[in-house]
Amino acid sequence: MSHVPPPGGPPPYPPPAPGAFAYVPAPVMMPMYPYPPPELQPQPTYVTNYIYPPPVPAPPEPVHVVENSGPIIDWVPTTPTNASSLTGRAVVAGKEGWDSSPLWIIRAHHNGDLIPGKLAVQHRSAYIPYAGKEVPVHNFEVLCAPSHAVRWVPANNGSVPPTAIAAGNTHTAEPLYIGRVTHMRSVTPGKIHPTHGCCYISFSGGEVSYKYYEVLCETNI
Repeated sequence: MSHVPPPGGPPPYPPPAPGAFAYVPAPVMMPMYPYPPPELQPQPTYVTNYIYPPPVPAPPEPVHVVENSGPIIDWVPTTPTNASSLTGRAVVAGKEGWDSSPLWIIRAHHNGDLIPGKLAVQHRSAYIPYAGKEVPVHNFEVLCAPSHAVRWVPANNGSVPPTAIAAGNTHTAEPLYIGRVTHMRSVTPGKIHPTHGCCYISFSGGEVSYKYYEVLCETNI
């Protein structure tokens, strides 16, 4: 009897001896183990270009200069309506160019500064120069002093004599002084800002600067 395997069948094996068992190879089942768990991947880091704005600083507290008030020089609180009651006491610093009406010296608080300015007493209008503008004010102080107690001294480029009257200050405590200039036929009082090197006046809605000016000083009488 032939033991030729069929085509494509298993390889030939010798016939078993009589009475013996035939050995037929069988597939072996290998134990199955689960694959190891995947490693945890770190979370990606996201970078944004958002810029947080800096905290908004609190508005500056106004710093007050020496009041310069006394029996000779005094600052009197008033309003445009009531200021005329100070006629004869107020220092007349200049005049309007278009009608020659008097201009008085005032000072008023604005944005943390105490700023010298002008009062057109006949027209009941008061202004201070600030940040390029002529700023109207409605509560202010008028400078009152006898004519012999003060005088005007020429100066320039932010300088002032030792006897100059400190009438105000910035919110950083820099003193501001009283100056005046001739502008468009007017003689107008304003503020001398030493670190700016000039005198500022308010005029026709704006702020005008001059390098040469007069400074109001005490006469030390």
